[in-house]
Amino acid sequence: MLGHDLRNPLASISAGARILDRSVQTDKEHQVIAMMQTTVMRMAGLIDNVLDLARGRLGGGIGLDRDAAKPLEPVLMGVVDELRLASPGRVIESDFKIGRTVNCDRSRIGQLLSNLLGNALTHGASNKPVVVHGETRQDEFELWVANSGEPIPEKAMGKLFEPFFRGNAHASRQGLGLGLYIASQIATAHGGELTVSSTEEETRFTFRMPLPPATS
Repeated sequence: MLGHDLRNPLASISAGARILDRSVQTDKEHQVIAMMQTTVMRMAGLIDNVLDLARGRLGGGIGLDRDAAKPLEPVLMGVVDELRLASPGRVIESDFKIGRTVNCDRSRIGQLLSNLLGNALTHGASNKPVVVHGETRQDEFELWVANSGEPIPEKAMGKLFEPFFRGNAHASRQGLGLGLYIASQIATAHGGELTVSSTEEETRFTFRMPLPPATS
């Protein structure tokens, strides 16, 4: 109930910021409005994660609205563009090779990518790019996000996809600790899997979901 009640005032703030953006005149004012919209986006994501956790705890699981008729790539690019705007000074490289339709909930896959990309930006080395790659193969869709930086401690690897687990990040950089949990639940709902590998060179979260064999 609280999550739903928070949506209306948040939507009002977002609408007000858009109206103000039409009349501002300086670059500084535009930057302030952009920061407000970015904060609204982050708050909306936190609300979504809390609602998804509540649904899962009540036995509802992650609901899907699959649609194979519309392309997935524009949704993924939209997420990347949003995070680029929200993370000035950070480099996000993206490479998508989606040559066929993917029968998925595009909004949920976008949420999964947003959670993974936000995690990479938070924990990855700030002077190294974060890389996003997605492609369709003969019988699967693969999406991964990779970042440089310190590897994930071995003792934390088994807890990454548990709710409220936030590792050893500094308190100011922590969220609710639900992002990776929700991402893993979205992967499972699609009949897929979210995995992680972490070395001195790279930490990579990879989502794979099966696809019907491609027809020639």
